[in-house]
Amino acid sequence: HHDPWLITWHVHTVNGLSNGEILLVHCKSKDNDLGIHNLKVGTEFSWKFKLNFFGGTLFWCYMAHDNFHATLDVFREIEGFFDECDYGDCIWIAKDDGIYLRKGNVDQLRDEWKEGGL
Repeated sequence: HHDPWLITWHVHTVNGLSNGEILLVHCKSKDNDLGIHNLKVGTEFSWKFKLNFFGGTLFWCYMAHDNFHATLDVFREIEGFFDECDYGDCIWIAKDDGIYLRKGNVDQLRDEWKEGGL
């Protein structure tokens, strides 16, 4: 495997909803607020980073559409995530029934939407 410390990691958050719905995405780490993005269907918000030298790199995102929302870790500095992200790209896709992680050619359901306000 590649050395996780040398890799430039990319996280992608993709609007895969039907019906032309806007997906709100708000991602953060403990050091950075990546801002609020309103994504049209078929578009993505992505960013890249290197692992924090002092350890503990973590990014999480709040996603919402209509009356549904979810918050999930999109990158954690652990072996499992390195593998899930194919040592480079973590591809998260918001679909009508939940949020999926793309692994190879397969989208795996990782989180379901919660209904109602915050």
